[in-house]
Amino acid sequence: MSYNFTFDLSKLPQALFRELAEFAEKEGVHKKLGGISRVLVKKFNVDKITGLNITDSILVIEDLIDITIKNNVYRDSFQKVKKKALFLPHCCRKYMDSRCKAEFNPETSSYFCKHCSTDCQVHKATLLAKQENMDIYVLPGASGIKKIFLRHPYEGVIGIACTEELKLGGGILQQYNITMQAIPLIKNGCSETQFNFDTLKEIMRKSN
Repeated sequence: MSYNFTFDLSKLPQALFRELAEFAEKEGVHKKLGGISRVLVKKFNVDKITGLNITDSILVIEDLIDITIKNNVYRDSFQKVKKKALFLPHCCRKYMDSRCKAEFNPETSSYFCKHCSTDCQVHKATLLAKQENMDIYVLPGASGIKKIFLRHPYEGVIGIACTEELKLGGGILQQYNITMQAIPLIKNGCSETQFNFDTLKEIMRKSN
């Protein structure tokens, strides 16, 4: 689930993501992922809008469906746990230089948002998570997750990251018996990445 290319799905219609979620709810969809992904790529012109070739477009859509399926599997257990945290990727900060005033905590290898830019995704997600009494960590990568769990006994985590980091972080969470809901980036890269904010709100709504 890692890529050797960059992509931006932010210009794709929301109807694609709704259909993607509907497919993920159906039984036996894993066996048909390639065919379903190809249909969605063609129907919504994913390759033309993103500039990706057909093969890469299908791969991205397959991974999005796969992640949604796993979220569905673990949704009930996630809803039942009480102490939760939100893990955000530091690459989705508005600024990746000194203009970002986030403070770095070496004990957990994570940043804490100081709300310097109201249009920053980290700022918006932090405000939303605080309303749900969730702790927030802005991570440079999945390697810092173990440090956090050594200090805080979380039972559930919402993780936002590229698919490779979600895979790595999910493996670490399994070691600690922590249930996860994953949100993949819809624009990848090393900076100015994006995730679907509506997906985050929906997962938080369902966890109540």
